[in-house]
Amino acid sequence: MHYTMLDDYRDVMNLTVQPERIVSLSPSSTEILFAIGAGPKVVGVTDYCNYPPELNAKIEAEEIAKVGGYWNPSVENIAALKPDLVLVSTAKCTVKTNECKMTCTRRCEITTQVATQLSSLGLNVLTLGPHSMNDVLDDILLVGSATGNNAEALNLVDNLKQRIEIVVTQSNAASYKPKVYFEVWNDPYISVSSRTWIGNLIDLAGGTNIFGEAVSEWPIIRPEEIIRCDPDILVFPVIPGVPRFWGSFEDVKKRRGWENITAIRNNRLYEVPRDCISRPCPRLVESLEMLANFIHRCS
Repeated sequence: MHYTMLDDYRDVMNLTVQPERIVSLSPSSTEILFAIGAGPKVVGVTDYCNYPPELNAKIEAEEIAKVGGYWNPSVENIAALKPDLVLVSTAKCTVKTNECKMTCTRRCEITTQVATQLSSLGLNVLTLGPHSMNDVLDDILLVGSATGNNAEALNLVDNLKQRIEIVVTQSNAASYKPKVYFEVWNDPYISVSSRTWIGNLIDLAGGTNIFGEAVSEWPIIRPEEIIRCDPDILVFPVIPGVPRFWGSFEDVKKRRGWENITAIRNNRLYEVPRDCISRPCPRLVESLEMLANFIHRCS
């Protein structure tokens, strides 16, 4: 594991003073801000930002405004908040074939366009585009430097790094790396490559991502490919209080042709909180520890 720190990052962004009004345009960035103690500086978030719990109280009290969705935030509403700093998250996928995620039409470029618009208005914009656990650690430090929360960010990263190293040490000692299938969606079937943070977590936890070498970061796959790869472990995301898109474990076991998959025969089907694993933020380490627990049962 490695991480870096740009001590002069605020100077690079032309921030001559510590920002006091911050807008976050992704749930992951919002979580990072609160995790490093910059929560009191947040004045705007997206409709999908819902963690930590104190965030919702601030939104209800109208101390923090909502500025729209992840893909379609209101530039006008953001500018009206007069932020000193705006955090934007971008995806690097951009035309990777294999139809990309849900056959999107270059959605990965939309947030970059928003960042450009905001910069043209004279706003300070920090763009984050993590694709691995290392990237997330780097981003925490960058945000800490940009917001004046250097010490808090460094302490957080040191703690996360220690937890990651415990998992990696255990994984390296295992004699077998079970094959893992992570299901992002099932209509069509979508999984993850090792160039995503979810795929990276599977690798760090000691598993073998069956679609790790896929061309797309979020490959659309045929069910027969999953059957052919014969994973040892199946992992599905869940949102508390929301119906599971994949139904139940019993529904999965009844999928046509899946009865002979090793994970089905050995009843190794597991759930992970979707928000915890789908957001490149400090809580990814919780997901890493959870995945390692699943994987080590099978090693």
